[in-house]
Amino acid sequence: MATTLQLIMLALVGGTLGQANNTDHKQVLTSIVKQLEGGLELHLRTSEDGGNDLVQFLMQEKSSIIISAKQEEVPSRAKIMRHHFFIFDGVHQMQEIRTSLFNTDGFYILALENNTIEDDVLLMEFAADVWLQHGHSRIYYVQLSKKSVLLFNPFLQRLVVVQDSKTYSRIYKDLEGYHLRIYIFDSVYSSVIGDGENKVLSVTGADAKLAKTVARQLNFTADFVWPDDEFFGGRLANGEYSGGVGRAHRGEVDIIFAGFFIKDYLTTHIQFSAAVYMDELCLYVKKAQRIPQSILPLFAVHMDVWLCFLLVGLLGALVWLILRAVNLILGIEGVPDGSRATRISYFGAARRIFVDTWVIWVRVNVGRFPPFHSERIFVASLCLVSVIFGALLESSLATVYIRPLYYRDVNTLRELDESGQPIYIKHPAFKDDLFYGHNSEVYRRLDAKMMLVAEGEERLIEMVSKRGGFAGVTRSASLQLSDIRYVMTKKVHKIPECPKNYHIAYVLPRPSPYLEEVNRIVLRLVAGGIVGLWTGEAKERAKWSIQRFPEYLAELDVGRWKVLTLSDVQLAFYALTIGCLLSAIVCMAEILLGRQRRLHSPK
Repeated sequence: MATTLQLIMLALVGGTLGQANNTDHKQVLTSIVKQLEGGLELHLRTSEDGGNDLVQFLMQEKSSIIISAKQEEVPSRAKIMRHHFFIFDGVHQMQEIRTSLFNTDGFYILALENNTIEDDVLLMEFAADVWLQHGHSRIYYVQLSKKSVLLFNPFLQRLVVVQDSKTYSRIYKDLEGYHLRIYIFDSVYSSVIGDGENKVLSVTGADAKLAKTVARQLNFTADFVWPDDEFFGGRLANGEYSGGVGRAHRGEVDIIFAGFFIKDYLTTHIQFSAAVYMDELCLYVKKAQRIPQSILPLFAVHMDVWLCFLLVGLLGALVWLILRAVNLILGIEGVPDGSRATRISYFGAARRIFVDTWVIWVRVNVGRFPPFHSERIFVASLCLVSVIFGALLESSLATVYIRPLYYRDVNTLRELDESGQPIYIKHPAFKDDLFYGHNSEVYRRLDAKMMLVAEGEERLIEMVSKRGGFAGVTRSASLQLSDIRYVMTKKVHKIPECPKNYHIAYVLPRPSPYLEEVNRIVLRLVAGGIVGLWTGEAKERAKWSIQRFPEYLAELDVGRWKVLTLSDVQLAFYALTIGCLLSAIVCMAEILLGRQRRLHSPK
């Protein structure tokens, strides 16, 4: 406690020491310290180090400072105080804290009081060893005797003098052909071609084009790593990580150029690049069955058109009856047509009007014109509307025979819930947050229906298209690219209501010295529309690829005219058969009723 109080007093009374002799290395450190976010922890050997000019300078430049009297390993509070300062007599003493320089988001400033030619060699070896063991790049070496600040350039394998705060970023603008471990797998916008012996020969797709562009701009050599069976991966039940997430978590790769959803993967050892594009997580089910040709004409138009057709027919008959009643009540003189007038009952006249209305409405066939002018005008207007309805029905019939109709598909998540179908997923990451976190009862029920399955020789979407009875989850872009043939041939149906919308980005280990430059190039390609061009080309090529599948072309009837056969007009024969049977029944009933009347009639 006494040592800590003494250090605090030194910090208070030494505020004006050494200010008249600001050297160049202090100016460099000033520009560096100003960019540091968070606090700085000073690891001093003894209380006497509090009077060091550099220590006093740092205490004046940085407001948030913690002073530690022992150069021990970085404590747990390093998560908040991310940046650290150490001071040593020489490089030999610096070797003792090598285990403390683990990968963090912070900077390290290591100051050396004494420096010799032999120390320069040892310092070079120390910096190279830290880079190889920890991958740590944000370490500034201050040589107090030479009043210089150094950084290790791992690509040139030498120490460089820091001129300003941008020296660090300039090192990572040109990697001098350095080999980086790049991880790409078969995904929406990427594909890997191997030699059968777990060696990547080439990569293709929009992600691969972007990876090659970044490699060319930053001048590094891409060593593509063979992907795991679990492509994306995630956290397992035992706490370990699989797939690409596991590779980045363990620092086994430098950059993953495959699109990951920007979300929580339950690890703090990975970080995302700038967003490259957006995508949705959607559900798909088996396409509804095709409507049989025997009843296809009934579905040629929507139900509201059929209802309107029936209502207009009934309303037309009612209007005609009202007109006849008005003409008879007012005693309006009828139009002479030269035919013999036969007197019929009111009920018989009403029945004839009803039959004539439907004959005109269905067939536009006027067998006998009505005896009043008002009724004839009404019949003419009814014929005109009947022509319009007839043309609509005929054009719709022609369309449905060219473009097959299907029964109604599941189009909302509520309908999917009501159908009772389970939801199969192939990635555990889908289970984490597809429906999780919503207050909706529908979402909660759908979340309970999700089941993780492993894809074998038969893919999940293939099982959905053949068997049905359950729903699958995939990215919307997958249905537009790799699985477009299932959509174009009407084998699966994507539910338009997608529960999740994500930004897509690439993954790097945390911390990564390449992140800033990768983001700079990615953002320029996105802003210039190049990434949109590459993804758009991929979607167009996916549409063209359907030509490579003859079996799908046969199902789509591509290149063939539709020739109508007897099977296409089944409903007409069914209607004719039913009508003949009904007419025969009515005829026999009339014959029987006529005989009974004659038997019971008085002679």
